Amino acid sequence: MRLFWMNVPKPFEVAVGACRSHFALAAGLSALVNVLYLAPTIYMMQVYDRVVPTGGIQTLFWITVIVGLAIATLTALDGVRTRVLMRAGLRLNRLLSAQILDRLMARTRAAPGAPSTAQAMQEFDGLRQALGGPAVTALFDAPWTPLYFAVAFLIHPLLGVLVLVAGGILVAIAVTNERRNRAHGAAAAQANGAAYRSQEAATRNAELIRALGMRQAVVARLGFHRHNGLTESSKLQFSGARYNVMVKFVRMFMQSVALGVGALLAVKGEISVGAIIAASVLLSRALQPLEQIVGQWPTITQSRRALATLEQLFADTDAIKASHLLLPDPKGRLELISVAVRDPRGDSFILKNVSLTLAPGEILGVVGPSGAGKSTLARVAAGALHPELGEVRIDDARASDWDSERLARHIGYVPQNCGLMPGSVSDNISRFEYAHAKDKAAVDSDVVDAAVMAGVHELILRLPNGYETEIGDGGHQLSGGEAQRVCLARALYRRPNLLILDEPNAALDADGEAALERAIEAARSAGAAIMLIAHRGTLLAKADTMLILSEGGVARHGPANEVMSMLRNAARPQVVPIQERA
Repeated sequence: MRLFWMNVPKPFEVAVGACRSHFALAAGLSALVNVLYLAPTIYMMQVYDRVVPTGGIQTLFWITVIVGLAIATLTALDGVRTRVLMRAGLRLNRLLSAQILDRLMARTRAAPGAPSTAQAMQEFDGLRQALGGPAVTALFDAPWTPLYFAVAFLIHPLLGVLVLVAGGILVAIAVTNERRNRAHGAAAAQANGAAYRSQEAATRNAELIRALGMRQAVVARLGFHRHNGLTESSKLQFSGARYNVMVKFVRMFMQSVALGVGALLAVKGEISVGAIIAASVLLSRALQPLEQIVGQWPTITQSRRALATLEQLFADTDAIKASHLLLPDPKGRLELISVAVRDPRGDSFILKNVSLTLAPGEILGVVGPSGAGKSTLARVAAGALHPELGEVRIDDARASDWDSERLARHIGYVPQNCGLMPGSVSDNISRFEYAHAKDKAAVDSDVVDAAVMAGVHELILRLPNGYETEIGDGGHQLSGGEAQRVCLARALYRRPNLLILDEPNAALDADGEAALERAIEAARSAGAAIMLIAHRGTLLAKADTMLILSEGGVARHGPANEVMSMLRNAARPQVVPIQERA
């Protein structure tokens, strides 16, 4: 299928196909509307050619009644067409919005310059509105322009040629408009994308910005990005406005020329007086769809860019969303084979040739200086980030062989930034399973079990509404330690067989750390494989094996007692004998 002269992603094609009846009905209504638009032309011809010369008042009455009914039908059908296209837009939203959001969240990394979630959804909304708005109405009306050409030729060939020439001029203006504004449209999309990304980042970090006195500086920076976006958008609009003015001039001038040509033909006796007015009306109606297309060209251009965005998004995530053979629940064995990850810009590697094995019931401690790649390693192990090179295997099966959503239910992950979402405490611990759970009582039981295991049950009960306390935007503000303990409970929900803990004690007090240690021991006793990234020795002392990362590579990997002994010896100051110092 081709829409707006370009290929479209398969899911979008399927969704548009599901709206085929809406568009077919709108096309049929467009045919009736355009036929009925001939009624005023015929009415004028009858008035000037039959009523005025004969003084037929009764004829005037009845043709006025008929044209009134025709115009009433026309406007009613036009209103129905508008509602049908709006319904099509709403149906497209129902069919596609969830898929697009799912794909946006499924991509493990966005390419440089790729649209953010807010920007991509905004582009989709613009595309959806274009398909249910004046742009598609104009495209449905355009095929009926030859009807007015034919009627003009029937009145007189010279009038038909005049309408044809005017239409050709408008088509040439439309093509020139598209070619001249293509670069402006791309630049506007890129600049506005940068502005949206900056705004999203500033909104997420508003509290930090206020605390560090960065508000005015950030506002100035956002204003700069927004100014660039508006400047490029204004260039596009100004250029489009020039072409719109040209189109309006051509239509109005050619309409006047049609009157003059009609008058000349009437003086020569080649057409009737009524045909003079009819010629002008026909030309105006014939050019109206073309004028609308030129006016809607920025919308059509934006829709084509939105389609390109969706095509890229679906192409990038097709492998992630592909159907998978249903594998048995994982036991928790994790293996990384020569894993490498580039930084977002692709300039250098964050992880380089990292290999490790983590068995069920084993704790792997990961240490290293800041920037060594520890958090990136945790993201790869948890499935939050796909490596560019190497393999991640779960129970000897490649991670890509698993359904990512199903596999994630068997992995517990505590990132450095807890990432709690707006909702209740129970919603967050249950990973928002209530939204589609059939047995809510079972979810309640698993939520409490996870909270008890994380040692946070009593703390939750002391919150204003217990497990139903709303947190996040506009809700109760948890302390850093409280948030981290709720995050641990979320990781332990339904007792996963693989735990990835990235600095899980960074914000904990002594009681919280004691609860964390008990949770780790309980998970190990239950056979879970645990990757533990930490700096405090109390937690690392529980590790069976240790891995030291340095500049993205493995500096040392082996039994914990050997690696820890090596670290202690490396940190111990060298004692120089007295005679050597002398």
